[in-house]
Order: sequence, then C-alpha cells, then structure tokens
Amino acid sequence: MEKIYELFPALSYFGAGVLVPIFCFVGVGILAQWSLYDKCGLKGIDCLIPVKNVVTFLKIMGRPASHSIFVMLPPPLIIASLIFFQNDLLQFGLAAAIAVPWIVFMTKVYIELCQSFGHYRTFDYILCVVFNGFYVLHLGLSFSEKYKGPAYIKSNEKKAHSSMKSQLA
Repeated sequence: MEKIYELFPALSYFGAGVLVPIFCFVGVGILAQWSLYDKCGLKGIDCLIPVKNVVTFLKIMGRPASHSIFVMLPPPLIIASLIFFQNDLLQFGLAAAIAVPWIVFMTKVYIELCQSFGHYRTFDYILCVVFNGFYVLHLGLSFSEKYKGPAYIKSNEKKAHSSMKSQLA
C-alpha cells in the first residue's frame, strides 16, 4: 500500500478507498467504448490501445485521424502549464486559453456522436456531454439504438453541396 502512496501522493489525503470508484469508472468506460465500437462495425479491442482508441472514436463521427491531435494534445499542455509556470496569472491564463477551445471541440465531437445515432434534440446533447461515459454505454448496449453513419461527413457534404448549388445559380 505504501508503494501506491509513493507513486500517487495525493491518495494519502483521500485513502485507498478512492481507487474503487476510479476503477469502476474505468471499467464502465472500457465497456462503453467496446460496445460502441462493435455496434458501429469497428473492432472493440481498439478501446484498449491508447492512440488507436481516439482515432477509432473519431472515425465513428467521420472525422479524420489528424483530429486526434486536438483531442490528445491539450490535456498534457494544460497540466504542463499548471506545473511549470510559477506566476498564477500566467498559469491559469494559459491553462484556460488551452482548455476553452478544447472543451468546445470535445462538445462538438460528442454532439456529432449523438447525431451519428440519429439524436438531434438539445436534451440528448446535454446528456451526452454531461454523462458522456454512461451515454456512450447506453448507445453501445441499447438494442433500440442504431448507428446511422458519420455525422461529420454529412455536415461537410451539405456545406459542399450548398456552396456548389450557389455557384451554379
């Protein structure tokens, strides 16, 4: 037990009991992504491979693999800005400047996840963003939920179609 406290000193404030809910959330997350990937016709095992996990998740919405950088890069940058800068204003200002666009991007990705399953109500968007792990679990395990196809590609095709239509007119 002492080795755990050496590796994670913050646990000494809470105790080892905090590990139980953390492991439960990790288990729910793995089950949710595995079932979601299977439902979308992708390999479920991809949820266990760190970088491929993000690429596969974005593939469900139709986003290119290059967008995975926008998902994975900001959290380490936020943590680094909080650790390495001594000035509080600089610390939190830089962290907020990185976090706000990242939160907006991730919200848009989760909204596209809802749209990929045919959910277009604001209430569904709120549920997906706030309870995303459990909402993804619901999408993956529910028999009534059907994958409709990537939402990101559809929105880009609509934009291209409308711009082409305006050029022809």
